[in-house]
Amino acid sequence: MRSAIVLLKRSLSIPKHEWCERSCNRTLLTIDIEPLIKNIWRASRPDMPEQSFVELCLQADGSQKNPASIHSIQGQQKAFIGDFGFSFVSSDRVKVMLREDECSRQLGTPRRRARQISLLRPWKPVRVLLNGRAASSSGQHYILQEYHLALCDEPMPDLLDAARFVDLQADLM
Repeated sequence: MRSAIVLLKRSLSIPKHEWCERSCNRTLLTIDIEPLIKNIWRASRPDMPEQSFVELCLQADGSQKNPASIHSIQGQQKAFIGDFGFSFVSSDRVKVMLREDECSRQLGTPRRRARQISLLRPWKPVRVLLNGRAASSSGQHYILQEYHLALCDEPMPDLLDAARFVDLQADLM
């Protein structure tokens, strides 16, 4: 039986001078993930190995940035995708771990400890929101990253459950 972890990622980088303004919108607008997840599943299924993950980077408005990338997961092997580690507990349960080092590399401060943040079940999406502050030669930026994670397998339901929300944002003011 084929199964895949679908990961949708959106991010936003805001310069410090904008972030500190009262009028700054420090969130991403809500998007409808159901058609994205279902379309990725339908389009990628013929090319998928038995267990895989499919990653799709989105623009801040929810439009597709690049084509989806498909990667194989061998048996009970762990997979590492960006800020997360995934481990198949069984064919219908996947443990999602937050990776401290990768999270720190992508988001800067504050550091977040490695820990389990969710257990994916088929067609029950999880939305994860992270933020951070990073400095570079162009100045300090505040970063907002949103992920939608879903475990997909057969049969595909008519409707997805509402995404469970995991808010891992830190107070950056």
